[in-house]
Amino acid sequence: MRKTLWLLVLLALGSLAFAQRAVSFRLSLPPAGLGLGLEAPLEQSLAFRVFADLFPSGPSFLVGGELLFKPDLGQLDRDLRGIRPYFGGGLAGRFAQSSDLGLHLSLGVEVLLDPRTGIFLDGEYFYPFGGGSSSRVVLGAALR
Repeated sequence: MRKTLWLLVLLALGSLAFAQRAVSFRLSLPPAGLGLGLEAPLEQSLAFRVFADLFPSGPSFLVGGELLFKPDLGQLDRDLRGIRPYFGGGLAGRFAQSSDLGLHLSLGVEVLLDPRTGIFLDGEYFYPFGGGSSSRVVLGAALR
């Protein structure tokens, strides 16, 4: 478990070098949680996101990193510029009384209000390797 925690910390710190592009503020339901995320574009339609969410009812944390395919629909139709549907996945860890490591999947859409600000709605699914699963909806704002 300790090696897993160190791996996630190194993943988060390593991504800080890339994450000079977007910081996101996240609100998730259910369970109610608050979080922060860092996102870095890798290619034109590919991004890497690291996030950490706090769930005060537990208390517990969900920390993860994921690779997202995130095309801008403005490439297909000029009227849809700034609408960016996305999907992807990666690894995440839930830290509470009993900690779990597992697969994290995301499906959502981001709408850019201007070139530096966007809002997003995200459906997320966490499947721990130890069994069980959880899903939630995340609403947030991204600042570039």
